[in-house]
Amino acid sequence: MKFQMVSPSGILKDYIRHYCFMETGSAEPDIMERVIPMDNVQLMFHYKNPFIVVHENSADMQPRSILSGLTDTFSDVTTHGESGVVFVSFLPAGACHFFRFSLSEIENTSINLSEILYNETRQIEDALYCAGSNEARVHIIEQFLLHHFSPIDAYDRHLLNNGLQLIRRCKGQTSAFGLSEQLATTPKNLERKFSRYLGKTTKQVIKLVRFQEILRDFSEHKNIRLTDRAYNNGYFDQAHFIKDFKSYCGYTPGEFSARYPDFSMNGESC
Repeated sequence: MKFQMVSPSGILKDYIRHYCFMETGSAEPDIMERVIPMDNVQLMFHYKNPFIVVHENSADMQPRSILSGLTDTFSDVTTHGESGVVFVSFLPAGACHFFRFSLSEIENTSINLSEILYNETRQIEDALYCAGSNEARVHIIEQFLLHHFSPIDAYDRHLLNNGLQLIRRCKGQTSAFGLSEQLATTPKNLERKFSRYLGKTTKQVIKLVRFQEILRDFSEHKNIRLTDRAYNNGYFDQAHFIKDFKSYCGYTPGEFSARYPDFSMNGESC
């Protein structure tokens, strides 16, 4: 399996973290990965064989082009022969500048991009398939994104960015009401803005950021007691910590440590 991270260019740097390419050869065995919740919307283009989403009693092939909203649960996917895919990883408040419907409409789901962009999706899929290099694919994707770029209201952007900054600063250990007070707005208004532009309510976004901070704790502190890890992340009840963690990724903290002993968030991931 090969990975390549590419930084966005120009104004897209303000809205996109990176493009991540992943490829496997036809001779490689299929690889299954668990996809855990992130704090950002993702756009994904398969230019070779799409992945397979594995359910308990069935499996479905992904569409070639997918828009994934914020989710609070995990899924399992596997490669299927020769694969090639590029992930467009938006910043948490980035996707709303390119998709002007409420992102709460794609909460906890992934949709076929053709459902909202029809013929244009087929055109970009064909172009990515025929492209001879990842550099060319990035150019195709950036032209597509720039064509759909439509910035939201400056006040709303300021509110979202400040809100996300405050949540990260306290590592997700805050409340929706407390956050609205810090931002000098009403809880209802903040929830409406978060739902529309980020894809989940204020409370749900706070919980997602908290989960990301827990993962960062796993990355930076390898061998600490469960009680200390729970306390580091604002939990005073181990059972509550274990329940929350497992709901997001399907593993208890102990199982996660055993399965991913070298887990790291130092480098960006897809």
